[in-house]
Amino acid sequence: MNPSKIIILHDTFLYKGGGERLILMMGKALNADIASGFFSSGSFNLRKEGFTGKMISISSEVFTKGFRHIKLKYNFMFGTSFLKEYETIIFSGDSISAVRNCNLESKKIYYCHTPPRYLYDLHDLYLKKVPFLLRPVFKLACIVFKHLYENDLKKIDVILTNSKNTQDRIKRYLGYDSQVLYPPVDTSKFVYLKQDDYFLSFARLADAKRVDRIVEAFIKLPNQNLKVIYGKNDPQKDKIFSLAQGYPNIELVTLEDNDLLYTYLGNARASIYIPIDEDFGMSPVESMSAGKPVIGVNEGGLKETIIHEKTGFLIHPKCEIQDIMDAVMYLSPEKCLSMRTDCEDRADTFGLESFETELQRLVH
Repeated sequence: MNPSKIIILHDTFLYKGGGERLILMMGKALNADIASGFFSSGSFNLRKEGFTGKMISISSEVFTKGFRHIKLKYNFMFGTSFLKEYETIIFSGDSISAVRNCNLESKKIYYCHTPPRYLYDLHDLYLKKVPFLLRPVFKLACIVFKHLYENDLKKIDVILTNSKNTQDRIKRYLGYDSQVLYPPVDTSKFVYLKQDDYFLSFARLADAKRVDRIVEAFIKLPNQNLKVIYGKNDPQKDKIFSLAQGYPNIELVTLEDNDLLYTYLGNARASIYIPIDEDFGMSPVESMSAGKPVIGVNEGGLKETIIHEKTGFLIHPKCEIQDIMDAVMYLSPEKCLSMRTDCEDRADTFGLESFETELQRLVH
């Protein structure tokens, strides 16, 4: 066992999402190695982002969601014997099944983005998406996975989480106490540049992010401009492209270089981020760091970051198209400029330096 090394396990680097960005910053802060199911070209290039530790893939790339989940769980359970070489192991995402391969004396930390929602609070919603004849198989799989997950949790020494919202979920469904360590934003990179006349959405194109509703709102607002940043692996990409086709005020953009995100955000009028009961949500903090207010939804972790009518506008959790349209019209160019300082000040409370200090304290 190498007592000087730390390793972080994350389920997959499939998207350019907040979870992946968090693990990247955590790995750099701790000088740790990172192991993942796989590192897709559709996610961050960790080397370009300044990560110098070891990168360990435990599987090949898998894109079919149900099969991916089962294959990766198997690989984390039976393909992670290398964890015995480490004194401190941090688990992130759906990687906790690897805990059985750690030395008994190692420190095991679980950064819980959320208890698996298909097993707990959103089980019925996931069940409805399963073809009727396969539902008994899904129910049986959930019983098995739930048993394994709760058994693995007993081996964890410390549970960290991303928000008070998720902390409440952990206590309600699992009965464990946890410590909140808010994901950080690198305020030196997300900075105000100028104000162009467009709103920006840079959430992953997935059902839970409701980007389709943003596009539908701007279809009805032909005099307002929207730019949508997407990743090549985003599951709802085809649907969004189809919706936006033929509307010159809506532009879809993919970024070959992640640094371009800082430019698009630094020049925007405001950003829009309206996920369903988000665990935390790094996007609003990044937007505020760039001095840009956020149209968000009044539920989940966004209530912990966006201050209504001061650093953005929080719409009703049902998130009707008209709600989005009203918020867009409220955030006039003048209103957005008046919020700039409050946005920047709010983002500073989630800065990278304080995150790194607290992380070091919790890990060592």
